[in-house]
Amino acid sequence: MDERGLKIVVAGCTNDSSSDDTCFDDRAAKRRPCSRKLSSMPGEKYLCQKNSADHNFSSESNDGGIGSMDSRDDNHSESDSEININEVPCVCKGCSRKSDEEFYYLQSTPQYLHDGKACPSDQMEWKFQSPCAINSWGHFCQSRRDLYKYRRSDYSSDSDEESVPRFNQISPDSDGCGKPRSHLPVCDSLSDVPLKTVVNMVKGTSKTDLLKNLTSRPQDGIKPHVFKEKFATILRWFTECSDDQKNTVLKGLLMYCDLPQMHLLSVKMAPNLHRGCPSNCQDILTWLPTSLAHKIMSYFDPVTLCKAAQVCCLWGQLTEEPSLWRKFCCQQKWRLSKAAEHKQVISHMSPEGSIQWKKVFAERYRLRQNWLNGRCTVRTFEGHSQGISCVQFDDTRIVSGSSDKTIKVWNIRTNAPWSVQTLVGHSGTVRCLHLEGKRLVSGSTDKTIKVWDLSTQESWSSIACKVTMVGHEDTVRCIQVDDDKVISGSYDFTIKVWDLKTGSCRNTLRGHQAAVLCIQFNETKIVSGSCDKAIKIWSYEGACIRTLTGHQDAVTCLQFDSTRIVSGSMDCNLKMWDIHSGDCINTMDWKASEGHTGVVRCLQADSWRLCSAADDKTIKVWNLQTGERLVTLRNHTDGVTCLQFNDFIIVSGSYDKTVKLWDFSCC
Repeated sequence: MDERGLKIVVAGCTNDSSSDDTCFDDRAAKRRPCSRKLSSMPGEKYLCQKNSADHNFSSESNDGGIGSMDSRDDNHSESDSEININEVPCVCKGCSRKSDEEFYYLQSTPQYLHDGKACPSDQMEWKFQSPCAINSWGHFCQSRRDLYKYRRSDYSSDSDEESVPRFNQISPDSDGCGKPRSHLPVCDSLSDVPLKTVVNMVKGTSKTDLLKNLTSRPQDGIKPHVFKEKFATILRWFTECSDDQKNTVLKGLLMYCDLPQMHLLSVKMAPNLHRGCPSNCQDILTWLPTSLAHKIMSYFDPVTLCKAAQVCCLWGQLTEEPSLWRKFCCQQKWRLSKAAEHKQVISHMSPEGSIQWKKVFAERYRLRQNWLNGRCTVRTFEGHSQGISCVQFDDTRIVSGSSDKTIKVWNIRTNAPWSVQTLVGHSGTVRCLHLEGKRLVSGSTDKTIKVWDLSTQESWSSIACKVTMVGHEDTVRCIQVDDDKVISGSYDFTIKVWDLKTGSCRNTLRGHQAAVLCIQFNETKIVSGSCDKAIKIWSYEGACIRTLTGHQDAVTCLQFDSTRIVSGSMDCNLKMWDIHSGDCINTMDWKASEGHTGVVRCLQADSWRLCSAADDKTIKVWNLQTGERLVTLRNHTDGVTCLQFNDFIIVSGSYDKTVKLWDFSCC
């Protein structure tokens, strides 16, 4: 058998060899050579007709037909199908035909058959194209004689009287790709059987068995009148059965149901599955008392609770319970500073005095997401003639100190990019500031500390230097203030404690071996960092409690709470220390933690985040608990020298002579 052989199926041919009207008789026909020609008729197959002077060949359109080159099955190799897309298939040499007979070109069979006899291999000349596999719901084949159209009734008819559609399905076993059958009908045309399927059928099968397999496909069902009679009998038998027997019958029928039947069952049974049930039979929350429903929802996280609110109106009403959202607002993860929380709650209080906790939480959730994703608006304030060295702010104003020896006050509530006031008094660079209410304290390279009164009235404005503290022998690099004292660090290696009202020095702490660059204090202790690469913990009596070493260069900034110290250094690293043992807990460097690549100039931390700025022109936000970098902010054009932040904004200063406000509450 020649593997390149083709099979020609004669339209209307049966296995009865005595029928001369329907079967091809090559002995009674005149033999003559044939030529091929593409038909201009859309939708036709390759035909060979006797009455034409030449053999006419036509191909189906490129909409997925047999002759479509765009719809070739890519899974077939040339070795399996002998495909040549540059030639049009032709019948064998010297074939004979009987009038009105049509020869169908079947792409997937191995021989060219004439009444069950194979043509000699030396008379075969043909090339054929890969078939188009049926692999989508919308792919419907058209029979040449009967043009079937897609109808919904073919698979989900509401009419019991309608006859079975004349489509047969190809079972999954016969699909070479192993794909399950679609619930939509497929074409019964043999020419639409995938090539791989027929090849699998041919292997190990004789010619006679192959012909039987291909011609013994399921028919279109029984006659309509017979179907009605049998269907009525089935219904009569079914009504006589008990419930158990009916269940048994249904289970048996389901075993013989295919996807079209399953689809019809799902469509028909959907409105009947809950017949007689209450309207809320599928909603367990509506069965329960409101208090229990709220108790169940109290276990939801915020995102799940918001999704539950979209289920239905009743669930939406249940999720509006204020206690659910108040619980979230009280969790440490969503807490703000006391001042910020008080201000926020007041802004979301209804005229009746109740607090709209859902709106309060929504604002906090959006704010946190903005921080985590770096979404913010940036405002720029320009006015200094040299680089910015320190910044402070409150609810209404920003105060900045510069190398131009001035202090400028900016109004946050307006969009004006210029300063409201300029404070002149220092004779050197203003190196540090601390704003506390209406009081501003500044330190400078002129070795002095000044206290400014920023009181403002409607009719007049009074900004004046109230106190000047003199005592340090070199630049005052860092200060911190509370209600009655000022603590400062200097390049003269000392830390001094000053009386805020009188300006007198209460105590001097000595112990560092180089300039003191940063300090912070609380009720019981003072912590300082120095150019000697050490961090020291002091008592107010002047005793050094502990010295922490580990940085490879000068410690430029630090902050501490009851459990840890966070420090930044000229070695470009951030470190976390256990305040009780003095051990280094974590190091955030540029390699392991995507840290800074320049000198870390300043930092600040709150309950969950840490912000740091460096000479690499960036501000980085970190998770304080894990040390994970959350986001990197870039907008300055030169190194960032100072920053301060609260729950809503960051204010930063840079060598680029600008002050920037990063607002996370506007997005």
